[in-house]
Amino acid sequence: MNNKKYLAILIGALAASSTASIAGTFGTDLNNNMLPATGGMGGASVARTVEPAAAVFGNPATLTEYNKGTSFTFGATYFDPTLKADNTGAFGVWDGESNTNSYLVPTVAITQAFSEKLVVGLGLTAQSGVGSDFRGQSGGTDPVSELIVFNANAGVGYKVTENLSLGAMATLGNGYFQASLSGDTASAHGFGMRGTVGAKYDMGATSLGAYYRSKLIIEYDDYISDGSGGFWSDDVAQPQEFAVGVANNSLMGGNLQINADVIYKNWEDANFYKDFYRDQTVFALGAQLSTGPAQWRIGYSHARDPIKRNLPASQVIGIGNNNVIGAPGGGGLPVTGAVVEYFQATNAAAIWEDTITAGIGYQVLPNVKVDVHAAFTLDNDLQIGGTKIEADAWQAGLGLTWHFE
Repeated sequence: MNNKKYLAILIGALAASSTASIAGTFGTDLNNNMLPATGGMGGASVARTVEPAAAVFGNPATLTEYNKGTSFTFGATYFDPTLKADNTGAFGVWDGESNTNSYLVPTVAITQAFSEKLVVGLGLTAQSGVGSDFRGQSGGTDPVSELIVFNANAGVGYKVTENLSLGAMATLGNGYFQASLSGDTASAHGFGMRGTVGAKYDMGATSLGAYYRSKLIIEYDDYISDGSGGFWSDDVAQPQEFAVGVANNSLMGGNLQINADVIYKNWEDANFYKDFYRDQTVFALGAQLSTGPAQWRIGYSHARDPIKRNLPASQVIGIGNNNVIGAPGGGGLPVTGAVVEYFQATNAAAIWEDTITAGIGYQVLPNVKVDVHAAFTLDNDLQIGGTKIEADAWQAGLGLTWHFE
């Protein structure tokens, strides 16, 4: 059996084995998981990429891989989540399914080589998001939440020596946010900045990569009732992260590329999240086999769920700056550990851990390539306080990349 047929059968088997699953984010962050090509490799792209967009939204030092001409990527990923909650705790006995609609995550990326050493990258995508909507089915509490952060990136990669590349990226984040244990909330929006610096070292068939990304802090004004006729505002920080990766293409005559990444997300030092999320380590592994004009991709990632455990049920610990929030039916509700657990389950249940991905790329014209991917995560139900959460979903992405020299 030739390699092309073997990879096709393997991709089909992985997809078929994951029918009860959810396509995964890392906490509320998407990283490169939703990109048209990299999404088929578990998001692994720190040391070497398989599409220009992965350099624009990942390690900026990898921009130097595109040191000839101009590339432009346009695509989107469809994400269809399902979240079910079965509550038997302090907030009544109810079970329901979130009414959150499907999402369409855009990918727009451009790279421009000014020389064989200097490459500039620009892009726009959504890099953070989560949502739930239990209004009308949760015994009067009506939890509802949504976070979407769009990022506009601009950066540069520079080849310092034949082996070493360095890069820097500036990000302008535009965020939309609401969160509450009742319907007494409104969508707020704001802006913030973050930066990424990275390095890449090539040693023949093997490449090493690393980057640091700072926090993205956005202030959301008056998004939730404080229980006394006023409203709370909060700084919400997407966390700083550290990433390292290795890539190798020494196998199968150089046609097989294998990527492996480790990403550390510092949720416990991120405003707002630190009260209900713990730090998270992500492992991602991806492979791409090139056979003529086609590329066959598979991937896997493991992200420890970020839910904090063992919160003091009766102690007021707050979320963000909020020790009291508007209670269902009016008045104020102290934000104790039990309330935070209910929030974790109904507003922030990013509980998935193990994700399987697959994808195909094809060079349809000398200057045009099409990439598609699908991703599924193995089912991972979780009991959070008095609420059992079940989650499943799927995602599929498509993108076109034009390259001109």
